[in-house]
Parts: sequence; structure tokens; C-alpha cells
Amino acid sequence: MEMSFEMLLVSSSIGAFQSAFFGIYLFAVRKGRSIANLLLALLLIAFAIRIFKSVGYYFSNGHLIPNLLMNFGFGTNLAILPLLWLYLNAFINKEYRFSWHYDFIQLIPSVIVLLLSPFLTDYFWMNQYGYTISLLSMLAYLPFCFILIKKHQSRLTKIRRLWVISLTVGVTAVWCGYLGNFVFGIVPYIASPVLFSVVICFLSFLALREGSIFKLETKYESSTYTQVQIDACYARLQQLLTQSQPFRATGITLPKLAGQLAVTPNLLSETINKKTGFNLPDFINSYRVRDAKAMLENPEYDNQKIATIAFETGFNSLSVFNTAFKKFTSTTPSAFRKSLNKR
Repeated sequence: MEMSFEMLLVSSSIGAFQSAFFGIYLFAVRKGRSIANLLLALLLIAFAIRIFKSVGYYFSNGHLIPNLLMNFGFGTNLAILPLLWLYLNAFINKEYRFSWHYDFIQLIPSVIVLLLSPFLTDYFWMNQYGYTISLLSMLAYLPFCFILIKKHQSRLTKIRRLWVISLTVGVTAVWCGYLGNFVFGIVPYIASPVLFSVVICFLSFLALREGSIFKLETKYESSTYTQVQIDACYARLQQLLTQSQPFRATGITLPKLAGQLAVTPNLLSETINKKTGFNLPDFINSYRVRDAKAMLENPEYDNQKIATIAFETGFNSLSVFNTAFKKFTSTTPSAFRKSLNKR
């Protein structure tokens, strides 16, 4: 059953309006604004312009639209994946700082096209492979986006992990729709704008339900410690954990660990939080799990019970070990051991 003209117009354009509103809202809200929120706002507005161009092109007579709108659509299309990559870095890494030398250079192709918008014609995009190149160039970013999420998923809460995965998968799906239409001719052109409406509605639902996604963490906003102190403390902490393995002691606490480093508990706590995003228990457990994985991979421990390995690496119960192991590896210790035996 085909959709009516009116339904298709509404379902394909509502996502663009909602994305534009979402992006403008993030720009307008100054309280708690972060570089991540600004990058997300740019991403949403870029996507909105790109979708507006698609909808205008599809529903116009003879698929003829003003060159300015067409070029703005293609120009913002070039910015979508770089902005997604930059946003994920800023969202995941609390110490991220936008670099005009490294980060902005990724947006230069988009900026050039936007500046040339009054002069470019559809001949460049359709006959000189401009659109094909812009679509395929986006492919270079997608693997890195997913690798970044996979690498740092353990430092994200469940809802923040769901947010970045949903955003990245949604962007990828819309991009695949455009690629499938223009390069392979197997997807209707209007499918991507309709799909984007579904994606942005789901993301808006998550945003309304979990406003903490966009909040800055201000736990150490009034810190008296310098970055040099934090860096030095973290370097000594890593050295201590590698050489002495204090995490194997079940009774390790923040004051005890700080005493071994000859620093204050406050400095140690702030160092761990700022450098890793973990609190002390999760940070210690991450080392314990890493140690347990190494033991499970070692043939000398093939006959060792998992409970024994758990206690030897510092866990005080098997259930806590299983929970921590799954949190940091996305699998259980027994399943991990079985996967090693199948190699």
C-alpha cells in the first residue's frame, strides 16, 4: 500500500523540522553548554538542511530546485560524518578540546562547498561525480566511529551508550539509504528522509527521557589541582598498579591507595575520574578484569577454577567478578574461556 502525497510529504519533512529545532535549542541553551552539545547542534542542523534539500528536490516539479539550496544540501552532507566523529570524541572523552589545526580541517571540504554555493551547478554533482565522491568519502569515518564506541563503551553509562549507538546507527542507516539510491539504484530516494524522521523521533524521545545526556559533569568544577598535578599523579598511579598490583588486595580503599602514592585522596579521586571517567571501584575492577583475562588466556591456568582466578585477582565474591567481567568485556568469564578453547 503506497502512502498518499500528503502523508509522504509530512513523514519525510517532519524529521528535518525536528532536527533543526533540536539543534537550535542546543545552541540557545547556554547553561551547562559543552563542546559536545555544540557539535551535536551543528550535526543536527547540517542534517536538517540536507534533508530539506532532499524533500524539496523530490517534491518539486521536474526535480528542479534552486542551485543555492542544492549546494547547501550537498555542502552540509559533507559535514555530517566529520561532525559525528568529532561529537563522539567530545561526548566520550571529558578532556576533549576542539583543535582548529586538526579538527577543523576535517570540515574544510564542507566549508568550501558552502562558500561556492552561488556558483556550483548540478553538472558538477551529477556529471563530474561530485555527489558520488561526497557519499563515498563519508565511508572513511564510519568504521572509526564504531571502533571508538566499542573501545570506550565500558566508561559510558547504559543510557549514554544507548544514545551514541542509536545516533551512529541512525546516521549510518540514512547514509546507506542515499548510497543505495544514487550508487546502486535499489532504494527509493525519499526513503532516507522518511527514515531520518524515524531516527530523529527516537533520539528526541531519548533526549526528553534522559536529559542527563546533555549535562556537563561538574563534580570537580572548582578543583584546586592543576593539570600538571593530575598528569603526574596518574603516571605514578599507573606505575604502581603495574609494578605492585595493589588491586589484588580485596581491602583496597581510596585512602590506602593514596597513601601508597603519597598524595591526598581528593587528588587521587579527581585524577581517576578525569583521566578515565571511572570511580575508584570501577577503575580498580578494570585492572582486575584485565588481570583475570590474562590468566584465562594463559595455558598454565587452564585447570584453574574461575572462582580461584576471581579471588586471586582481588574480587571478594564470584558474583561481583562475573558482573565486573561482563561489564568490561561484554561476556562472562566462562563464555570467554570457552571462546579461547575454540580457537
